[in-house]
Amino acid sequence: MTVLTAARSALFTNLLHDMRRITGVDAVMGSLVASDADHFVIDQLVGVTTGGLHNLRVAIGTGLGGKAMALHRPMQVPDYCRAGGISHEYDPAVRREQIRAAFAVPIRVPVPGGLRGVVYGGRRHEYVFGDRIFGDVAVLVRALERELAEDLELDRRLERLRVAAGGSVSAASTEMSVAERRRLVDVCSELVHIASGMPDSPERRQIKALVRRLAGRTAEPFTAEKTARAALTEREREILTKVATGATNREVAAALSISAETVKSSLTSSMRKFGVRNRVALVAAAHAQGCLR
Repeated sequence: MTVLTAARSALFTNLLHDMRRITGVDAVMGSLVASDADHFVIDQLVGVTTGGLHNLRVAIGTGLGGKAMALHRPMQVPDYCRAGGISHEYDPAVRREQIRAAFAVPIRVPVPGGLRGVVYGGRRHEYVFGDRIFGDVAVLVRALERELAEDLELDRRLERLRVAAGGSVSAASTEMSVAERRRLVDVCSELVHIASGMPDSPERRQIKALVRRLAGRTAEPFTAEKTARAALTEREREILTKVATGATNREVAAALSISAETVKSSLTSSMRKFGVRNRVALVAAAHAQGCLR
């Protein structure tokens, strides 16, 4: 089942604010749901003045938004409560908000485990929306669909990496942004590649356990003993923060006005504390324990 994470919800919230700013409509609202859902709940609203539309449950195929989702195409009505071609079970909520003209644009992320939804725009007077408004909204919706598709694909990649590291398939629970998830996938991929070239050993098992924790976010927390062993000094944390950006030892040394040998010694000490043997695994372990700024 697809999870509507906080990060995905935030993407949708940003869409609504951008849509209202660009189109100049009085109110915008909508919802995202799993692709197999038979209804949605309007749970995000901007510019409303009453609670009439908040948490309104809409069956797919009904009303303006439900019909737009069922037909997979934008729709509009110049006067909602008097419009033909749509069902009118939601008229009381629409009248309470004093919405007259409205449009609905469907959202579809047609990937395995995808999402779908709808965005509405409304004005409190009779109005016919032109091609410019629909074009602007379409650009915003397509951008959201691409980001959601990438986020869902990153979920699948994380699950595959988790399984490759000896874990089991589980529902993703991370609340990272798409950009943060992309970086996490890159780190996990490199760790899996490193482990695949190693003979069976405590170090290889440790790397795989780290991948499972990073990819699944379901591991038990570190014990006090492990945390104590992995405690970094302020200088080690400062150096590791620079290394995490991709800087070389020489670049870190120049930025912190220390010698490259000091940087190397600090990284060696940090690797020993985390029980890892290379800087990629070190950065991943430090991220996992929240040791980086």
